[in-house]
Parts: sequence; structure tokens; C-alpha cells
Amino acid sequence: MLSSNTVRALTDCLVSADADADQMGWGQPPTLLLVHDWLLTTSPKRRRAMRSLEFPPHPDDLLADPAGLPALLHRLATGLTNPTEPTPYQATLDTIISRIRATTPDARLVAWAACYDDIHTRDGQPRQARRVDAVDTDGRVYQLTHLRGEDHPLILVDDTPNLGDLPATYPGLVALLAATARYTETRTAEGTPQPHPSRLRTEPDEPIFSVRGPDGESIRCQVCGAVDEITSDEMPSMAGYGQDTYTKCTRCGSVETTDPIFGWRAKPATWPPTP
Repeated sequence: MLSSNTVRALTDCLVSADADADQMGWGQPPTLLLVHDWLLTTSPKRRRAMRSLEFPPHPDDLLADPAGLPALLHRLATGLTNPTEPTPYQATLDTIISRIRATTPDARLVAWAACYDDIHTRDGQPRQARRVDAVDTDGRVYQLTHLRGEDHPLILVDDTPNLGDLPATYPGLVALLAATARYTETRTAEGTPQPHPSRLRTEPDEPIFSVRGPDGESIRCQVCGAVDEITSDEMPSMAGYGQDTYTKCTRCGSVETTDPIFGWRAKPATWPPTP
């Protein structure tokens, strides 16, 4: 489950993608974006950074008309799930994932997005517009519409999408998310070495909780090894500014906290417990 901070960061990321497209000018071909985040190890509040990477279509799939974008998304998803032989899209995804994990091993897939030019009707008059559609790993839908000549885009974030209001790209983005998660999971199982279970927390300043899984969907306690057995909370800080956060392993009782005054602190429990 993505946090509210992650949803806000993803929204800002899509706004940045629109701004980048604005620099390129109107009339550009559709752009596909793979969005991921990673843990900032230098941040005392254990925050995550986010960015989007352009996923280049195969030359045979370059589009001049955005009407073909939904079909392209499905072709891309199908190419990632081809079990018989490698496809160009699998090779492209392998390259992107390898480069991401070389610098940020705990990177997590967050969303797929599509940026394209379209026609938007307002007050009965057609106007040129740029759209950025995205679907995150929770199934949340993001729709950004930037009318040509306007300074700021309109943004809609829908936690419970209604079938009648979904963009035409929605089914393809959902299929692409599922195919990417399945493909990266398969590749990890086939050959990417995973941390040995006995490699738990050993240094006093080492974080208690680490991100695990092919898409960073699980949290592991490095004291006792429990996976996804945590409780966490976030609240306005008693310092009068910022946020206090609290994360606890329900198996061993180890705790990580952050606050604006003392920053990040870890309180590891004794494990195995003393009889």
C-alpha cells in the first residue's frame, strides 16, 4: 500500500513530466514512463525519492497518432510476458532495471505513465491538450490535463476509479504494471542473488527495517527476520513542525522513530529473546 506521501510525490513527478514535455514543444510522439522510488539512506526521516524513466518504444511501434496508444501498451505488456523467446521489450526492461538496481538496490516499481498530445473539448470548443495518464501499484488512477496556452495543468487523482471516467490508456497501463511486476519477479527468481536469511542487522547504526521483494513490496526486520510484521504511524510532531514517525516489529519489538529534533533513531530488541 502506497503512503499518502508517495501519492503526492508521484503526482509531483507527473507534473514534472508534463513540464519536461512542455520544453520539447507540442506535436511530440507519445512517451511511456516507468516510475520508481527508492529509500534515501541519507535522510534522517527514512524518506523515499522518486523519478520517472522514459521507456523507448520499438521503432516498429513509434506512433504518430495517440489513438494507437492503448493498443501499444497492450503489445508492450504482451512482449514482456512472452515465455518462449526474448523480445526487444524484455531486453530494454532488463537494461533499465539493471541500471536502476546498480545504484539503488532497494528501488520499487511505483507506476506506469503515458504522456501524449490530445484534443480536449471545453465549452463545446476543441482545444489542443497534453495528457499524462498513470496507474500506480495500488490501482490508483492519475489524470493530468494541460490545455495549450494555460499556465498550469489540471490534475485528478482517483483512489476508487469509476469505469465511466477512466482514460482509454487505463487497461493497457494496468496490463503493463502486472507484466512488469511478473517479469521482474521471474528474473529475480532465475538469477539475481538475494540476501541470505541469516544476514540480519549487525551494526548499531544500521537501519532495522529494509525493503525486500522484486518490486520492494515487503518490509523485513533485520533483527529477527520477520517480513511484513510491522505497525507504523505518522503524526504532526510535538516540536510544532514536521512529522514524528514510528515503526515497530510486532515479532521482536524493535522500533525505528524519527522526529524533527533528534532525527532518525533505532531501538533494536534483544533477539533471540532472553528466557
